[in-house]
Amino acid sequence: KAQLLHEGETTPFKDVLCKLVVENEFEPIVITDLKTNPLTLHHPVTRKVGNGCFLGAPIFHQNGEIFGTICAFDTRPYEFSAYDVRLIKTLSSLLSQTIMLEDQMLHDHLTGLYNPLFIRGFFEQSMMDNAMKNQQFSLLYVDLDHFKQINDTFGHDIGDQLLKRVAAMLVEQSPQNSIVARIGGDEFVLFVPVSSWEMFESTETALRLINTFNRMPFEIDGHVISISASVGMTYMEPGKELQVLLKEADMAMYDTKRNGRNSFKVYQ
Repeated sequence: KAQLLHEGETTPFKDVLCKLVVENEFEPIVITDLKTNPLTLHHPVTRKVGNGCFLGAPIFHQNGEIFGTICAFDTRPYEFSAYDVRLIKTLSSLLSQTIMLEDQMLHDHLTGLYNPLFIRGFFEQSMMDNAMKNQQFSLLYVDLDHFKQINDTFGHDIGDQLLKRVAAMLVEQSPQNSIVARIGGDEFVLFVPVSSWEMFESTETALRLINTFNRMPFEIDGHVISISASVGMTYMEPGKELQVLLKEADMAMYDTKRNGRNSFKVYQ
């Protein structure tokens, strides 16, 4: 019945018991008595609640990094059984597997960017979420120019490495809170937050991407590869379906292709 935090409050990571789980890495941490265990004797939580017990296990990402923790806590000492420890290990394993499966479902296997399934979910959520209704987005459709020639000249392994490098560059050059996804072979989409229908932020982003492509050749396995991109843009207006957005941006991108590539165009 202890209230460690009131609603809306935060506390530094160094002052929470979960930090002990993270530092313990792979195995659950079992503390039957906060006041007698050296790890928690002088801990801020112990000082606040007086005494108690704690059991915690880590939850993992697919890459082995810790995603979070699952913990049990009480204000009275408690002798956790072997069953209790096995149970929390099982729960943490199930949660880890769920997170890994979700990650595989929502991310592109090659580049690590979001995939079309995530884009659909993000779009639907943004249409329903009142907090997001006040934030408008533009959609940028980015298509690499003459990418097939890269594969034909250097092979698909080099082409795949190039896509990974391009993906990292798109994330790096995109404004904060942008969504970057790969939707096809050498096709990417960016949802860029904008403050008005003039789309100043997305225009600046498109120019920055094109300039970065032009001034930064990619060096891969001893090959120096220069590549450009064509970009089409449209505005995410209320009531406009995702497929309409993608079609509009795609049409603007192909207009750019027809007019010499290596540039961008806003859908009219």
